[in-house]
Amino acid sequence: VVTDSAAASSSWGSGHRINNGAVNWGPNGEQYKPICEIFRDAGKATGLVTTTRITHATPSGFGINMPQRGMEDEIAKQYAEKEYDVLMGGGNRHFDAGRRDDGEDLYSAFTEKGYTVARTTAELNRAGRNSKLLGIFSDSHVPYTVDRNSLAGLQETLPTLADMTTSALERLDRNENGFILQVEGGRVDHAAHGNDPSGLI
Repeated sequence: VVTDSAAASSSWGSGHRINNGAVNWGPNGEQYKPICEIFRDAGKATGLVTTTRITHATPSGFGINMPQRGMEDEIAKQYAEKEYDVLMGGGNRHFDAGRRDDGEDLYSAFTEKGYTVARTTAELNRAGRNSKLLGIFSDSHVPYTVDRNSLAGLQETLPTLADMTTSALERLDRNENGFILQVEGGRVDHAAHGNDPSGLI
């Protein structure tokens, strides 16, 4: 009766019913084409921006095929294979060789495919507009806005959702064929789950 984020975003994009917990993956192993892949293959630019881990359910539902939403190391690896133009959010633990169970350095994998990798606001601001971009700004989810606004260290290193969105639009809008950009203020959901009114606001 009540869907989850992975199934909902997958269904919106692929046009197929998806069981809760799956990412563009049918109950009999069917793999449905995610909406970002549809746009990419049509020659359009593609982007995913979130305040959750970029490997989390909603962004994954727009771009990945995976039997379970919790397979976030595998989701991060598949992003490198799909080669979307812009990926920004949290989730360092699924890209960093020292944090991944398989020890694979996905930052190097993205760099080898021509991506600019940004880990701070300064690096994001310095990044050119002509390359693909991977922006990973926290180990897990991006901190709540209320925390960013009250902690000077976070203000210096952590871009806001508006910063990330503006940066994505500056890149994607260069494609004359158009683009798709999914933007998620995902921490609102987490604050609601956690009964945290300051984080929610």
